[in-house]
Formats: sequence, C-alpha cells, structure tokens
Amino acid sequence: MSLDVEQEDNAPIIVDCDVLEAAKENIQPLAKGRRVTALSAILSTPHAQREGRLAATRNRLRMNVDLALENSRSAATEADSSDAEDDTDPLEAYCQFVSWVVENYPQGHSAESGLLELLEEATRVLKDHQDGKWRDDIRYLKLWVLYASYVEKPAIIYKFCMVNEIGTSHALLYEEFAIALERASRKTHADDTYRIGIARKASPIERLEARYKEFQKRMM
Repeated sequence: MSLDVEQEDNAPIIVDCDVLEAAKENIQPLAKGRRVTALSAILSTPHAQREGRLAATRNRLRMNVDLALENSRSAATEADSSDAEDDTDPLEAYCQFVSWVVENYPQGHSAESGLLELLEEATRVLKDHQDGKWRDDIRYLKLWVLYASYVEKPAIIYKFCMVNEIGTSHALLYEEFAIALERASRKTHADDTYRIGIARKASPIERLEARYKEFQKRMM
C-alpha cells in the first residue's frame, strides 16, 4: 500500500505505508511530529546503504562541531570577535548535529544513534565554554530539556540548570522543571518553581503565568 505526497514541484513522492506500519512501534514520536516522507526514505533504504550514508554525514557533523569549537577559541582571543560567523558558533553546530540524529534515528536514544551521549557531551562542553556565554541561550536550554527527557529523574537535571543559572531567563526552564516535579508528586515544589519563574519575569512571562494557572486548576 502506498500514498502519493505532492512536492512543491508537483512530483509525487511514493510513501510506503506498509513500511511505516511495520516500524511504528520503534518510532519515537516528536512534539513537532515527524515528516512521513523522511521516515519512509529512512526506513526503506537498505541497511548497508543507509549505514554508509549515516556514517558519512555523522563524520561531517562531528567535524563541524570540532571546527566550530576550535574557531570559537581563536575568535575569543582576537580583539574584535563580535562579527563571528556560524563556523565559530559551536552551539549551533551541536544543535544541527543533535537535530540530524533525532531526524535520522526514529527509534530515539539507542546505542546506534548515540543521542544521549551526544547530548551529554554538548551540555557538558558548552557549560563553561567561553566563560559560559551560552548558558542563557534558548538553544542551549533546549539541549538540556531534550537531555532531561531521556533520564529517569529529569527534575535533577533541571535543578542543576537552576543552580548553574542555565536558561534562567526563559519560561521553558520553569515550565519543564515544574512538570517534572508534578509528575514526581512534588506538587509544593512545582508550585514554588512556577512562582520563582514568574518572580524573575522569565520570558515569555504570559505563557508561564498561563501554565501556572493551569497547574493551580489541576491542584484544586
């Protein structure tokens, strides 16, 4: 059974729904969803051929990370590094690497994907890189949030972020921390977390306040 999906140039892409159906139990869902065409292409490619392509792209992305780290260190020693290009942004290089792994390994974290190890590396390496310049970057916080989604006790990860002032100006940190605490039946701590974020006027504050009101309704 196949399904035609139209591209912008009206050339149909053949999606093998039988392949998707057979593999659906091993596909980890994403909040933003997954592209059916991309999934079909990944799952339909012969294993040996797919492994070769993945290895080549992985090596390229790894080189991009290493190059960005090296260039950023060099740029930091120059008098004017304010005009740094993308190749001096190791955070962006790591984000692209992680996004590629998530997209191309639908099963999520596994020995084959190495996703958890990559997230551990990215969060650790960038924490104090260039005197911690990435700590309040929303992209860096999102790496921590993704990392926390794969550990048994995510609240520990978020507490670490709070203590080390990682992402503390963003509502996302307090929302995810509070959700983790609520799921662990630590309702009072969850309430405190929302209050701290609101007191700090974490952005976007309107969304954080709305999430807090939803939490309060659940506690009634």
